[in-house]
Amino acid sequence: MELLITLILILGLIWLIVRQSRIGRSADVNESTGELEMNKEAGNISSPLVYRGENLDFSEEVLRKVLIKHFPYFSRLVHPDQDKFISRLRKFIRAKIFVIHDVKGYREMPILLSAAAIQLTFGLSKYMMPHFTIIQIYPQEFIGMEPMRILIGNVSGNTINIAWKQFLEGYKNKYDRNNLGLHEMAHALYYQNFEAEENRDSVFQDSFHHFTSLGDKVFEREKLLLVGLYSNYAMKNFQEFWAESIEIFFQSPDKLNEQYPDLYKLLCDLLSQDPLNYPNHNYPV
Repeated sequence: MELLITLILILGLIWLIVRQSRIGRSADVNESTGELEMNKEAGNISSPLVYRGENLDFSEEVLRKVLIKHFPYFSRLVHPDQDKFISRLRKFIRAKIFVIHDVKGYREMPILLSAAAIQLTFGLSKYMMPHFTIIQIYPQEFIGMEPMRILIGNVSGNTINIAWKQFLEGYKNKYDRNNLGLHEMAHALYYQNFEAEENRDSVFQDSFHHFTSLGDKVFEREKLLLVGLYSNYAMKNFQEFWAESIEIFFQSPDKLNEQYPDLYKLLCDLLSQDPLNYPNHNYPV
């Protein structure tokens, strides 16, 4: 049985490699929409592409253009908060290394992946997640090791891994509660504050204990429901419940508030954000 599973995974890996290479070669560049290559010679370079954030000197015009086109959260911010968002985004990008497993790299990749982290941590004083120095971007599903499996995102060591296709889908459909970027950034934020050895946020840690206490009750209740607010995957363990709570908080805050108002309020306090009442809330900006 184990031999059969291993064989299936190997065949899946071969299929993904072939499919990803086809996607990379057929990718178009549309300058009128702002989807420009970061590297004009990318078609002649072997994958992966490596970009140090400190060398990605995006202008404010480019950042705003990409965010307004692809990132609804940014468009809803009032102008002072948009300025704050861009300032944080610049710092975050400069501190990371972006590894793109494709024959072409697009400026949207480091901008939007970093923007997901800034969205999650926008109300926090510590937002850089310095433990995670590398962000790896795959065209779509990729193979994870130890154990070998097919993934669309995960956090491992000092690296955040994301499938680009599924990441974009999370921001395209505003009625879909799934958001891969927020999901993986939630895992990274937890790891930064409870597993990393340095740069923890004591304020976040104290507030998270309250989330754990109430979240445990919601977690156990959702397990008993045939059709609940959370997916079956969120019932896998409390870490997945936490990450999906973040997805629902930003994607469907009305549903979360309707079914679990105490949990919604607790997440507002934890993240110092209130999606249902922005900008008329009491949190500092």
